[in-house]
Amino acid sequence: MISAFVDLPAGPVGHQFELTGWVRGIAPADVSVHIAGRPTTLREREGAPQGAAGWAAHTTQPVPNGVQPVRVFGPAGELLLEEIVVVGSNEGDDPLALVELDGPAPDAEVTGDLVLVTGWAMLNSRAPSMVEVFVEGSGVTRARTRLPRPDVGAAFPDFPDAVVSGFEARVPVDIPPGGARRVSIRVRLTTHGVGEWTSPTRFVTVRNPAGDAADELLADELEAQSLSLLEGVRDRRDPKHVLVLTHSLAIGGGQLWLQELLTGLVKKHDWRATVVTPVDGPLRDDCAALGVPVHLTSHYRIGDIASYEGHVSELAMIARASGAGVALVNTLGAFSAADATKRAGLPTAWVVHESFELADFSFQNWGPAGLAPAVKQRWERSLGTVDRLLFVADATREMFVGHSTPQRCRTIRYGTPMVRFGGRISEHRRREARERLGVPKDALLLLNVGVVEPRKGQAGLIAAAERVRHVAPNLVVAIVGQHPTPYGLALDDLVARGGLEESVRLVPIQRDPTPWFHAADLFVNASDIESLPRSILEAVCCGLPVLASDVFGAREMIEDGRTGWLFEPNNADALTVALLRALDTPAERRREFADNAFAKLSDWLEPTGYADEYSDVLSEIANQGER
Repeated sequence: MISAFVDLPAGPVGHQFELTGWVRGIAPADVSVHIAGRPTTLREREGAPQGAAGWAAHTTQPVPNGVQPVRVFGPAGELLLEEIVVVGSNEGDDPLALVELDGPAPDAEVTGDLVLVTGWAMLNSRAPSMVEVFVEGSGVTRARTRLPRPDVGAAFPDFPDAVVSGFEARVPVDIPPGGARRVSIRVRLTTHGVGEWTSPTRFVTVRNPAGDAADELLADELEAQSLSLLEGVRDRRDPKHVLVLTHSLAIGGGQLWLQELLTGLVKKHDWRATVVTPVDGPLRDDCAALGVPVHLTSHYRIGDIASYEGHVSELAMIARASGAGVALVNTLGAFSAADATKRAGLPTAWVVHESFELADFSFQNWGPAGLAPAVKQRWERSLGTVDRLLFVADATREMFVGHSTPQRCRTIRYGTPMVRFGGRISEHRRREARERLGVPKDALLLLNVGVVEPRKGQAGLIAAAERVRHVAPNLVVAIVGQHPTPYGLALDDLVARGGLEESVRLVPIQRDPTPWFHAADLFVNASDIESLPRSILEAVCCGLPVLASDVFGAREMIEDGRTGWLFEPNNADALTVALLRALDTPAERRREFADNAFAKLSDWLEPTGYADEYSDVLSEIANQGER
């Protein structure tokens, strides 16, 4: 007679472990042991009862937390015994932590004035709710979490969160050019109800290189040559002609904002416009329909001072020859365009949408070394010399006012054409939208609209939604803005690994996402960086109650507990609590929140309003000439 036995551990085990047991009536070669549905590596061992054959089974891959089956099979796959083993930690013990700090390496030398801390982590098999980074002298920085890690996903195939287990934090360090400092780094992981884990301390040296004196001399020489060339260009200015220099005509929030502004300026205020851009896209057709010519140029050349000066000179010649009487520069990264228009003698308004400190923005766009010091000086100088810095949120204006003067900084909040819906969608229109989109009638539809990217926090939203499913089993999350980037592909993998295809819909980027706003019940903005999230405005215009991360312009639109719910960014626990608060709020009260939000924002939701303000600003600086 065949029999089998497993010697089960007295308590929980770690992610990789060995179990022992014995069989009687068959040879060890005929035995196989599966743990958590996967075969193990089996070896014979001594110490079994008389007449029995002992074995030891070792897991071949890490096993996720939870109650996991142990199955012993005999010849021809016959199941001899089934038991369970608990993977996890004892109550009061630290959680099981799988962590790797990729960088900076211990005792590394970091170049620049910012430390990038990266790695991946899981606590009890799931991505932590919050990752905090401690860099000596810089306080605590909350890392951006749930970043794509396909390598970790491949190494841990049974862990759904492994594909989004990455984290990163960009921590500025106050070191003057030419200075260096040795600093300590620690990382703390936290998840409510699970526990926390803190990494060992490591040390690095941060060295901020001094500027090259030869570069600075060359920059001045090339700038003088540029100004000399410009003197030979005939200057004919039309004060009702605006030269617009923008980063791209592809589909995106900043680009759609500009297109609506151009429409208002041209059609309502009779402006002429010319657009200069390094990136072509479908919005060029929209410009053509407005009668706005588009000049395509090369990408902004900022790698070294010679390339920078050459490109700025070309843009300045275009600006001087365009006949425009005023310039409008769109986005923070277009600083070479602002430099060029001022050299050309054009009064310039510069629209800054991005709520990033300069060191952080530089690191994200141009790498650890950042900009060459001479180029960075021109970036900072341009912020201080343009005639107006324009922002969509007061918080962003406050961030940049130190680079200019309060008199030159102004907030002009934008509106949205969706104001036509008046803050309420009829039940008939809602049903039509759901039928069109294939959303079940009884679903509680949670909507997020925005290009899928790490700063938008969509992976954290998926995690929080799954954590509240016990109180909302009919919850469906629609994320509109999916595209095949590494982050987008990681979300696809996350949904597939978790078996979430029925409850999470990843919808491609939509030129017009209006039907989704009509079909939804709640709107969530989970970003960790925003200025004035356009999608929140659209949700409010469609009568949706809003949950928003408490960042920059979001807090200027949503008042917690009255017009919506706010939560801390980069904290899945905080987002989970906000969802629970919203779900616990009666439908009538949620309707009141939405009405309050529309009433609060109604004064500036009309899109023609900001076209009026921009027309006034451009006219003012065009007519006053150079400062």
